[in-house]
Amino acid sequence: MTPTVTDDFVNFSSFLVDPCETIQIKRYKSSKTGLTAVHADIEGPLVSGFLALATKVLNDDGCPHTLEHLVFLGSEKYPYKGALDSLAPRAYAPGTNAWTDVDHTCYTITTAGSDGFLQLLPVYVDHILYPTLTDEGFYTEVHHIDQDGQDAGIVVYCEMQARENSMTDIMQRRLQHLMYPKESGYQNEAGGLMENLRTLKIESIRDYHRQFYTPDNLVIVITGKVDQVHLLSSLEQIDKSILDKNHNMTRSSKPWIPAPVIPDLLHDHTEIVYFPGHELEDMCEITVTWLGPHWNAFLEIQAIHMLNAYLSETPIAPLKKVFVERNDPYCTELDFRIQERSRITITACFQNVPLAKADDIVPTFISTLHAMLNSLEIDMDRMAALIRKEKLKFLDEYETRATYMVALPAITACLYGDLGSDDFVDALQQAKYLDVLVDFTKQDWLHLLKKTYIDSAYTALIGKPSLAMSERLIQEENARVEAQRAYLGDEGLQLLAAQLDHANRINEAQIPSRIMEGFPIPDVSSISSIEVLTAINPYCQLLDATTKLPKNPVQAHVSRDESPGDIPFFIQYDDISSAFVSISVYMNTSNMPSHLRPYGRMYMDTIFASPICLDDGSLISHDDVVQKLDLDIISYDASLGYQGAFREYIVVTIKVEAKKYSAGVNWLRYLMWNIQFTHDRLVVAINKTLNDIPQAKRSGKLVTDWTIRAINTDITKSTEASCSYLYQDTFLPKVLDKIRKNSSQIIHDMNEFRSILCRGENLRVHVMGDILRLKQPKSVFRSWKLRQKKVKAIPPVIRSKDAFGLFGRRPGQCTTVVVLPATESSFSIHSAKGPSDFDSPEIPPLLVLMEMLHAMEGVYTRLVRGLGLSYKCWLSNLTESGLISLCILRSSNILGAFEHVKNATHQLATGEMQFDTYALEGAKSSVIFDIADCENTREVAAAQSFINKVLRQSKRQKCQFFKAVQDVTMQDVTKILLKYILPIFDPRASNHVIVTSCAKSQEIAQSLYLMGHPAQVIKVEDVYARDIFQQ
Repeated sequence: MTPTVTDDFVNFSSFLVDPCETIQIKRYKSSKTGLTAVHADIEGPLVSGFLALATKVLNDDGCPHTLEHLVFLGSEKYPYKGALDSLAPRAYAPGTNAWTDVDHTCYTITTAGSDGFLQLLPVYVDHILYPTLTDEGFYTEVHHIDQDGQDAGIVVYCEMQARENSMTDIMQRRLQHLMYPKESGYQNEAGGLMENLRTLKIESIRDYHRQFYTPDNLVIVITGKVDQVHLLSSLEQIDKSILDKNHNMTRSSKPWIPAPVIPDLLHDHTEIVYFPGHELEDMCEITVTWLGPHWNAFLEIQAIHMLNAYLSETPIAPLKKVFVERNDPYCTELDFRIQERSRITITACFQNVPLAKADDIVPTFISTLHAMLNSLEIDMDRMAALIRKEKLKFLDEYETRATYMVALPAITACLYGDLGSDDFVDALQQAKYLDVLVDFTKQDWLHLLKKTYIDSAYTALIGKPSLAMSERLIQEENARVEAQRAYLGDEGLQLLAAQLDHANRINEAQIPSRIMEGFPIPDVSSISSIEVLTAINPYCQLLDATTKLPKNPVQAHVSRDESPGDIPFFIQYDDISSAFVSISVYMNTSNMPSHLRPYGRMYMDTIFASPICLDDGSLISHDDVVQKLDLDIISYDASLGYQGAFREYIVVTIKVEAKKYSAGVNWLRYLMWNIQFTHDRLVVAINKTLNDIPQAKRSGKLVTDWTIRAINTDITKSTEASCSYLYQDTFLPKVLDKIRKNSSQIIHDMNEFRSILCRGENLRVHVMGDILRLKQPKSVFRSWKLRQKKVKAIPPVIRSKDAFGLFGRRPGQCTTVVVLPATESSFSIHSAKGPSDFDSPEIPPLLVLMEMLHAMEGVYTRLVRGLGLSYKCWLSNLTESGLISLCILRSSNILGAFEHVKNATHQLATGEMQFDTYALEGAKSSVIFDIADCENTREVAAAQSFINKVLRQSKRQKCQFFKAVQDVTMQDVTKILLKYILPIFDPRASNHVIVTSCAKSQEIAQSLYLMGHPAQVIKVEDVYARDIFQQ
């Protein structure tokens, strides 16, 4: 490709990436500094930036990761901690973020509209290329010893402390050592090991920055609607700033060009890897990994993707049948993961394996692959269907997550190749290789199976929990800390405390007002939006006399589609430009009898993998159902609610090509009314869930959420609570026992559950897609022959608060400490009453206040994360449930974090501490970003239309909400703080859950008592076992 030169930037020829050829890619490279930029023109209100540098992990000191965090503490031009994240909201951005991988570090930013993005981009680049890297920043953020003699670090050390001995990290580190030679740069831990972090010096990080953070090693990938003239102007401004600082620039060599030689593995290797466990843990994880082709062998990699899909996707895949879809499963999930390096790795991952079966997994897996090869077993019809479906998935992902479809392969291509090469273009046009795979023969697939998995050596790791290891690590850490305290002595600890206090004072220097004032907030009118036109089924007017039909072309089109009989249930249509149609059925569970509610999880787990009875009485096996679904449907799902809200609804969703709309509607009819619940399929579903639960119960965050739900809800009224893993852990073993003795009663209960759930009055259907192109948008639903003669009036929208018990309706006097042996950190959630009307005038000031408190540079974050007390602290406004919650995640001192937040809140309420004007302005901008983010793609915008109109029943328009946010005053947020935030800290008005380790539970409970929060201490198994929260 012949590049052109525009001023100082080489402009390579543009190209299109998506199958519909709507997303154009442009590439720029500075002829003076080597700075590289890639722009993908993607529709939507958001603009995203990925600023990536190729970095190499030279040892286990953690330089790449520590440097990532220190970048945010200020730059030469903006030498103040938090300057970048204080300016970000003024660009309509929620803040910044970053990740560190073994071969690169990437910094990210997303803004609503392009004006703020282009204004913030030079500031971001200044932080990346010219960070301050001060001694004080290193001391607080990376590693120090506190006044108690404990090793700490506000971000880095605490993060690695939580990660280093996790199952995932232990297995990944061991795998890297076994797969790669030391000189490759892939063997070490990018985050650093705690032992190394304790001796790391700032000079090492500065040297690392000089080596890798150079302009010609920086690529900026930008996605969204950005004017090219304005983009080039911003890039030239950055280029000029770089040249001003580097008059005699020398180009650096790219760390991954040429790519390191990764030799083939010489022999198969299986090894047991232990991770800290507890006495109740009886599940493990197993991985089998191969080296694959080089990163730019795009056709072969896509072929491996499809072979993996054939082997493991859907319940009828060969490996799923052997390992998962059986009465006595080897594991609950089996999938393949491809990791992109200079040579890819392919890993088969077996999750939640019973310890008794651990030693059988690898030999059974390898023998199954050999048997497939020897018997020449490749179902070419199924493979053709999978390839066709994968092509449609590519198209769908360019509609729903185009930013990542472009950014991630672009980063990889820049790490290992050249911006102007054919490899770069090919990396972003991988859908085209599926057209080649259509012509693969059975012999081609068998050859690939043989080459990739049979002839190549593998490394297998069996990750097993070890109580002895857990106890040993605790003993070793306690002994090390005691020895450290003894060595330092009281005087040494006091000196370290003074040193930390000094570093904190330096780091917390106030950002001058001139910096904030020099960064004007763009006009909100610069944020684009996606138009969605709505229509509803006219029959809704008979079900609800207050219903009014919209006046637009979509409604006219739907109304013209007459049918001989009425369609007697609610349907909303949202018209967007799309090649697909999504149909979601929201099923109200408010009238479900309490003894049937817990069957909701079994229903969702079996609806797409059970036999179906056709209208003529013939039966389709569950294998055939799955295979036929793959022919007609792009994706399908059954879940509770939408994105964490309205979880008293069971939602069944399918997505089809627009031309298969009628088939999709018919499939939903069969799935909702005609599936046959059988003994075998129910046992498979139950065993899978029971084997999933132990791993889920290792998550402190999940256990915290489940417990507060148990406190707030009446289990007899809440489908969400009765379907939670903690309740299912007590419910499913009883069901399994009954079904093994006599399955007829359980099958009867499942049929009764289904018949109540699928009554016409319980259904709210949402159809989104290009409605105007559907010939029969309404009349196709005639096939849904409801079982009752007459549909009743539509019941009111059910919300979480409708299923509350006493503690949920009137929070207060309920504090619970849950003992979780699997965690070393602590987690908490503290809930009080909040607004419950989505159109309440209190919502805009509440959202603004929350941003002022928990944003990256907000009061809570600076206190809790800034002092190293917790990894994250935030407020959650749950309008649907009428609650507002304070959440603290991964804390080393949970009550210290809570007390600091409490004291700060009281100081704000009394005026002892005050917000500044810039915090208010920035918070408003962050709220506006959040609104834009809720409608960032056409599909999400259409889904939001249904949520707002039907479930939230909100009448407020987006422009009205924008204005309400912009009109919020300091007096408004103060009133909200007094009314809704202060009660969170009042034990008489709030409920509290703390999840912590065995070692800390009693100490925390005693401290809570002294704070006025008498607490009960329970095991995680007892949350539902004793009905302790039900009154």
